[in-house]
Amino acid sequence: MLTVTRGRLERGGPLDAEQKTRIAFIDIGRAVAALLVFYSHIAEQWVAKREVGPTPVIDAVDSVSSDAMHMGAQGIGQIGVPFFFLVSGFVVTPIAMRMGQRRFAVNRLIRVYIPMFFVVLLTALALWLGVEPLTGQRPELSWWTILTNMLVINYVIVPQVALVGVAWTLIVELIFYALLVLLLPVLRRWVWFAILVQLTLVFVVLMSAREFGTSWFLFSVNVSYLPIPILGMIVWATTAKRIPLWLGGVLGGLAWVLYVFADEPDMGRLDRSYSLALACAVLFFLLGMFAEPKLKERRIWVALSERSYSIYLLHGLVAFATLDLLRPAVPLALAIPVAVAATFGAVEVSYRFVERPSHVLARKLSRPRPAAPRPEAVAREVERGLAELRAEQAKAAERRDNRTGEDRTEVHEARVEVRDDPVEWPDHDDARERPVARAVALDEAPEERTDEIRGPRRVAPPVEHPTQVIDAVVEPPEPRRRRRNDGNATVTVQSLLAERARENRDRR
Repeated sequence: MLTVTRGRLERGGPLDAEQKTRIAFIDIGRAVAALLVFYSHIAEQWVAKREVGPTPVIDAVDSVSSDAMHMGAQGIGQIGVPFFFLVSGFVVTPIAMRMGQRRFAVNRLIRVYIPMFFVVLLTALALWLGVEPLTGQRPELSWWTILTNMLVINYVIVPQVALVGVAWTLIVELIFYALLVLLLPVLRRWVWFAILVQLTLVFVVLMSAREFGTSWFLFSVNVSYLPIPILGMIVWATTAKRIPLWLGGVLGGLAWVLYVFADEPDMGRLDRSYSLALACAVLFFLLGMFAEPKLKERRIWVALSERSYSIYLLHGLVAFATLDLLRPAVPLALAIPVAVAATFGAVEVSYRFVERPSHVLARKLSRPRPAAPRPEAVAREVERGLAELRAEQAKAAERRDNRTGEDRTEVHEARVEVRDDPVEWPDHDDARERPVARAVALDEAPEERTDEIRGPRRVAPPVEHPTQVIDAVVEPPEPRRRRRNDGNATVTVQSLLAERARENRDRR
C-alpha cells in the first residue's frame, strides 16, 4: 500500500481527502481514455489491417467491448475522445475566467503547439526513413506540409494531408479556446448567454456546411464536435451554481441535439456509434464527478494523466514503427509488449524534455503583468504615508513629554523662612516692616539654596536676625505654565510663596 508521509505521496498509498491537490476523477479519466485510445489503434488499425495471423486475445477483448457496443470500426477507444472534450469544457472554462483573455490564449497556445511541433518533426523524420505511421499514408514531404501540420491548419485545407493521425482533435480544441477568448467578457457576466451564443454558432455553421466551399465544409466538420466541450462547460456552470439546474438541463439538451444532428447532414463520420460513445463518456464523467469525494489521489493516475497528451500524440508513430520493425520475425505476443514499452519510453522523454518545459514556459509567459499605478492612487499612498509619519512623530513627542513629566513630578521639600525684623531701606528716611521669604530646596547646594521672592524693586541686604521657620511641601513647577480659569495671570511657585508670606504677616 501507499502511505502518506508529511503530506507527500509515497509509493503505494493515497493522499487523504483533505490533502488532495488535484481532481482525482479527471486524472483517472484522462489516464484510462489515453490507454483506451492506445489499445484501439493497435487493435483496430495495426492488428486488424496488417496482421495476418490469429489474434485470440484481441478478438476476445473486442467481443465484449467494441463489438458489443457497435464500435468495431474504431474500437472502444472511441469513448476516450469525447471524454477528453468533456474534460476541456469542465476544466478549461474556469481557468480562462481566472486568467483572462491574453494570459489564457498565450498559455493554451504554448501548451498545445510546442509538443505538436516536436511530434510533427519526429514524424517527418520517420517518414523520410520509410516508416509508415498511424495514418497509413506516405505523403510527399514539403516545408508547406510540415508547417501546416505543425499549426494544425491542414484539417481545413484541401487537399488534406495529415502527418499525425490523431491531431484532428486539436483543431476542435483550438476552436473552442478561440470561442472562450472571444466570449470571455460575456461569460464572466452572463454564463448562460455565452453558452447560448456558442450553441447558436454551432447550429449556423452546421446549416451552412455545404454553402461556402470545401474548406468551409472541413471547418464545419470540426465545429460539429464543439457541442461536447460546450456540454462540459454546462456541467461546470451547473455544479458551480453559475446557472440553475433547470437551465443547465435545457442547455445540455440543446448541446446533445446539435451533436446528434451532425450525423444527418453527413459530416464525415464513419458510422452511427458517435452518439453512443458520447453517451458513455457523459455517463462515466458524471459517475466520476459524484464519486470524487471517495476517490484517492494516486501516483499512477497522476503520472498517466500528466503524460496523456504525449501518449496520445506519440503512440501512433512509435508503436506502429516498432511493430513494423519486429513483425513477422518476432511473435505478436512479444512484439506488442515491446512496442508498448518503446512507446512509454518515448513518452517519458517527450514529457520530461518537451511537454513539461512547455508548461513552465507557458506559466512564465502568461504571468499577470504588474498594473501601472494611477496618479490618484499614488497621491493617496503618499498622503497615507505622510499621515502615518506624522502620527509616529506625535507619539514620539508624547512619549518624551511623559518621560519629562515623570522626572519632574518628584516631590521636593522646601523650607520657608520669614523674617519679622524691620528692614532699613537706604533710599527712604523711614523704616518699614516688610517680611522677606526665602524658599530653599533641601537638595540644593548651600550657595544656591536661596531664591529671593520678588517684592519691591530693591531688596534689602541680608542681615542676621532670628527667623521663624515654617516647613512646607511645595510641588515643583509643571513643564508648561498653567493658567487659572478665572484670569490670565501666570501662577508660579514664587507667587504662591509670596501670597503665603503675606497671609502670615496679616495674621500677626
